[in-house]
Amino acid sequence: MHSESSSSQPVELLSPARNLACGMAAIDSGADAVYIGGPAFGARVNAGNSIDDIGSLCRYAHQFRAKVHVALNTILSDDELREAQSLVRELYDAGADALIIQDPGILSFDLPPLEIHASTQQDNCSPQRVRFLQDIGYSQAVLPRELSLEEIRQIRASAGDIRLEFFVHGALCAGVSGRCYISQRVTGRSANRGACAQLCRVPMSLRTAGGEYLARDRYLLSLKDLNHTANLEDLLDAGIRSFKIEGRLKDEGYVRNVTAWYRARLDEIFARRSEYRRSSFGQVECSFEPDPKKSFNRGFTEYRLHGQRENFACFDSPKYVGDAAARIASVGKNVVTVKAFRNVEFHNGDKCSYFAGGELKGFRVSVARGDELEVFQLPRDLVPGMVVYRNKDADFEREVAANGASSRHLDLFMRFAETPRGFELSVRDETGAQARKELILPDHELQRARDPAAQERNIRSRLLRLGGSVYRCQELEMSCGYGWFVPVSRLNDLRHQALAELEKIRSQPVRDNARRINADCGAMLAPDRPGYQYNVSNRAAEDFFRSHGIEDPAIAYECRRQKGAVLMYCRQCLRFCFGMCPKRKPVRKVEKLELVVGDRIFDLDFDCKNCMMMVVDRE
Repeated sequence: MHSESSSSQPVELLSPARNLACGMAAIDSGADAVYIGGPAFGARVNAGNSIDDIGSLCRYAHQFRAKVHVALNTILSDDELREAQSLVRELYDAGADALIIQDPGILSFDLPPLEIHASTQQDNCSPQRVRFLQDIGYSQAVLPRELSLEEIRQIRASAGDIRLEFFVHGALCAGVSGRCYISQRVTGRSANRGACAQLCRVPMSLRTAGGEYLARDRYLLSLKDLNHTANLEDLLDAGIRSFKIEGRLKDEGYVRNVTAWYRARLDEIFARRSEYRRSSFGQVECSFEPDPKKSFNRGFTEYRLHGQRENFACFDSPKYVGDAAARIASVGKNVVTVKAFRNVEFHNGDKCSYFAGGELKGFRVSVARGDELEVFQLPRDLVPGMVVYRNKDADFEREVAANGASSRHLDLFMRFAETPRGFELSVRDETGAQARKELILPDHELQRARDPAAQERNIRSRLLRLGGSVYRCQELEMSCGYGWFVPVSRLNDLRHQALAELEKIRSQPVRDNARRINADCGAMLAPDRPGYQYNVSNRAAEDFFRSHGIEDPAIAYECRRQKGAVLMYCRQCLRFCFGMCPKRKPVRKVEKLELVVGDRIFDLDFDCKNCMMMVVDRE
């Protein structure tokens, strides 16, 4: 519980919502905000939601003064601007608290007073760019995942009042977000239009310009998943105020589990550090022990937060391998006997994986009897000595999916008093919202209770019947000096009316960080990339960039293919992975490298000063 007048700084845990159910699960599990796609123009084309569902999510979240951010973060054509403008107004009317945008053409709209957040697709990678966003009037900037802790500190030092948001968990793109065009080039599906084909998750080969293969059919750009559990406090002190979980395509169980995990970790920090607090209200209860290792992941990395220390990719598979669980002892007709690793207990319905011939395969446990696993259609390539991984703990998933697996309530304080002509009920919740309702009885109903003590017990019992609401009464003060008799129906109505009034007050949007967009403020943006990489796909965006110092914001790659274009900027460096990093003692000479993806060949260039690898279209 916290007070709005507290001098501590509010910190947001921001969770993904594929749909209304996922959004409500996130709120129940402790999210201070959720981000969700609207009916159109979101960077996950398969994660759209109706205005009605977004409105329902807003009403549910606002009970706890939690926020709803709506992703409107694709680039837009001239023909789409009018539809997008109408959609912004609909989202505002539905109660959305913030818009996440990539296309600055949206800033030309007559925007309603809500928060505007700069999507990570804007590549908010430098102090100068984030300061520019601050000066324009953005409320929040989503920083790129590939930043180091020192780079975040530098941005915070010069960024003014804009809030900084940073991904702390979930899938990583190999390409710098907003500057990746390989999907568009190969398949015609644009990442900047929400339709990425995820080519970084397909097998590819690495070879020298002389034709020597260093790797064949490996997942060279399929990065592990982000996990900053150990770095939350460092990120807080570096200036991050919104901690974002990736996963707008993930299911409800994933959202519930991972949100609950980070809620607990942040609350542990807040208990020690009074200068920080949650930005929303409500007490969270979980019937399961959250564990992010038990939800889909490709293995974990801290990425570049502390510099280039590892290979960020999992070359073996882009799938969920799971934790090493056992070693096969023997294989029967439909039974596998295993020697389980410490603290591992198998359950009916578990799913297991294993590597055979370099390929990840799997099987499902029908019946688990200790170390004896009955398997329907036992794979033929299982052999003794092989390590088995568990990528679905069926018992855990049942716990997470159970009704009421996570819930959230608000502390409520009530005062009931008799008046000369009836009764009044005052209610106040932990958000500070207050309501008061009075019941004046007609003369023929104004009569004394036969047993005042029993009447008082009955009143208390009725007022505390809060089932089906988000409230949990912490205090009920009663003043019954007149001893009036109150009919049960009248008492129930009084409670319902008071709580309804409280909910009406509390259901308002939480646009407390909204700032006025001033696209004509005169702030200048120094040119820092080839023109097509400003992703300009409409006249309003072109005018915006020209007015802020970019003389040649060339048309977006999606609109016109650029010969010899850089298709991906990557922090995953294959020179580093294969012992050719010139910043270290190389195990082999530095060579010109090529990336083979299917029947296409791309050149690799390297900016070693900035630890950047570029995938270049040779056509």
